[in-house]
Amino acid sequence: MGIFKKLFGPKDKEEQKTKVTYQPDSKSYNDISWMTDLRRKNLDICFNAGFKPTKSLPTELGRQLRPTIEIAQRLHAIKALVLWLMVPEESLPKHHILSFIENNNLEDFMTQDEIAILDLPRDDVQGRNAIGWKFENAWPLAWYFGYKEPEITGEMMSGELMQDILSNYTCKLDGIIEEWLKDKTIVSEEELMQKEDLFYCLHNAVRSAQLGSDTVPPGFDPMGNGGVIHERRHSLTYMVSKGISWEDTDLST
Repeated sequence: MGIFKKLFGPKDKEEQKTKVTYQPDSKSYNDISWMTDLRRKNLDICFNAGFKPTKSLPTELGRQLRPTIEIAQRLHAIKALVLWLMVPEESLPKHHILSFIENNNLEDFMTQDEIAILDLPRDDVQGRNAIGWKFENAWPLAWYFGYKEPEITGEMMSGELMQDILSNYTCKLDGIIEEWLKDKTIVSEEELMQKEDLFYCLHNAVRSAQLGSDTVPPGFDPMGNGGVIHERRHSLTYMVSKGISWEDTDLST
């Protein structure tokens, strides 16, 4: 699957890492009676990284953890779509991908537009240009099953990172996801809720920046880098939106 490196290449510079100091922000949250400890921590992370979400965001959002198998199926639905467009037929015959989808009921975890991708030629240029956003969706889902934490810089994933996820943090194409899950150590519900709330706050800062406010770090592109935050937040919020489909996930800020 070196095709990922060939098409997307490594980053020209070392991947940026956001250093989190967990130092309290200079502005007090004491005047907000309903502020939770989780939100205080996440606001500190945001402000220390240069993001400025509104402090008045609601904290009670009715989040409910989705069943682990559904999170896994969404991750593997993305895997199938990426392989369809990124790996040529001669390297990976389509029947292997289609059998994997059928054996694991993955169409139930794809949107209609995503299912339509399976009717595209394997080398469709427009499809390949758009599939990169699925990389960003995949990162938080893979993190739930042991991959490293999704970053908050807004830097897009490299093809090498996506290849690592597909090769080492997902079920093999001849496997059954329920069996693959049996030996997986997953992120705790508390940690997942904290990460989802963090990206909710980041997304709020991004949305404000897209409307012209000075709420993101210097050099952060509200549209490009903001799109990365949006896609990673989509997966995290989906993971804690039990009973709600991918396309109906509430991404309001």
